[in-house]
Amino acid sequence: MIYFSLTIGLILIIFLSFALCGLWTKYANPRMVRGFLFPGAIVHELSHALLCLVTGTTIKELNLFKSDNTGIKYDKPKIPFLFDFMIASAPIFGCAFFIFFISQLLSNPIHLSDTFPQEFHFTFKGLFDLIRHLLDTVWATFHAFKNQFHIKNIRHIIFVIAIIIFTISMAPHKQDIKHLVLGFSILALIFFFLTKAGIDLLEYRGWNFFIKELWEITALSISVLATLLFITLITMGCIKGYRLTFGQKGSGK
Repeated sequence: MIYFSLTIGLILIIFLSFALCGLWTKYANPRMVRGFLFPGAIVHELSHALLCLVTGTTIKELNLFKSDNTGIKYDKPKIPFLFDFMIASAPIFGCAFFIFFISQLLSNPIHLSDTFPQEFHFTFKGLFDLIRHLLDTVWATFHAFKNQFHIKNIRHIIFVIAIIIFTISMAPHKQDIKHLVLGFSILALIFFFLTKAGIDLLEYRGWNFFIKELWEITALSISVLATLLFITLITMGCIKGYRLTFGQKGSGK
């Protein structure tokens, strides 16, 4: 079932981007990290601001160009959980839109599969098949990207940089994670029961296109974030090992 696959994928993006952004900010040069991610930070905060306006939530403060205080502060939404979820999830869809937009602008430089998962059944096997299909899609996306990417192609380089910036910029604020996980889970259940009731929104061309693109961007984002997180952890381990080994020798002299 595509909605449950998307939910699991989006939740993975939430935690992977949050962890990666936290590690980069903590262990790398914060100013360099903020500078590199600046375009994504603009999209992130403006997405929050747009949904604040849509939901009638008062924006108390919005800083976009102050390197030491970039962010948005707003009052408590009028409809607590619903509007909290909408505002919290806005950067994920805002950043996903920019990945799609840049891909179209560059004439879709990397072609990826958008095959939907099969029907989901409420059994352990069904859940296992669902997760396996998501992982298979992510793995296939990683291989497709690796095989098609050419370092000498400027469009590919721009696309890779854009993907890195906007996937990491999906990282939520810590207090938003609970709203996102619960909200996406509830949405998946709603769409599932609508489908069971005979209301298949995928029959509508616009919705089908949106879900296919979101599914493709979700798989791509997980592939990029998981790879970057793996590289980051390996690099951190090597640096700490080097410091422990040579630092101790240096202190004994």
